Amino acid sequence: MYYVKSRSYLEGTMRLNKMTGRVIATMGIAAMMMTQTAGVMAAEQTESKQLKVVYYNQADYPGKKIGGSTIQAAGCGPTAVAVCYSSLTGKKADVPKMCKQAYKHGWYYTGQGCSHSVVPGLSKLYGMQCKGLGMDKDAVEKALRAGHPVVALMGPGDFTKNGHFVVLTRMVGKDKVKIADVGSRARTAETWSLKKVIRQGKEGANAGGPFWEISVKEEKQEEPDYKQKMLDGHKNIDAVTNAIDKIAD
Repeated sequence: MYYVKSRSYLEGTMRLNKMTGRVIATMGIAAMMMTQTAGVMAAEQTESKQLKVVYYNQADYPGKKIGGSTIQAAGCGPTAVAVCYSSLTGKKADVPKMCKQAYKHGWYYTGQGCSHSVVPGLSKLYGMQCKGLGMDKDAVEKALRAGHPVVALMGPGDFTKNGHFVVLTRMVGKDKVKIADVGSRARTAETWSLKKVIRQGKEGANAGGPFWEISVKEEKQEEPDYKQKMLDGHKNIDAVTNAIDKIAD
């Protein structure tokens, strides 16, 4: 035996189907918008800073003195600090002046070169913050990913036979690093293994070395209001839901 469904029953079924469709559509849109909001939040939290490097080379000052020697032969320390200063502030550094200041403050000894204190000393003199990192590879990587240059005092190896200051400027991938070698444009153009660079750091360095993180005091930036972003997302979802209701009605 067959039964003919009543008109009211069919209309009720149609309304139920419309309501189900609206719920499914709203849930889909909500999930999509929540995913997009979460993606924006994650990107903002993990974004690393990129340092715009200003490069100086010791050989660019022929005949200029540091104590009883020349900048080209013995001015790597002040020149490395100059790289950090200009890269962080965007201001031009006077390298010969910085070398004279290093000598004046007792951070350079004729015939021996710059003391390790030249890095924190000149940094403070030029309004920068200097943090000794020792041989801590993780701390060096963290500093670079924060956009802070790291002055390195290198021992015998790829960069020097005795001792030489360079500047680590940024990470490339997981374990590669770019270096501003103030004594060599050729080595500056290369990409180096961070592990290898750390291993070649000068043993027995003092004043917090052989690696120093250099930074400037940054203006405190207002933290993104993630709660407000979520509320705005909910408002958008409600607006979409209301639009769907009007179409379905």
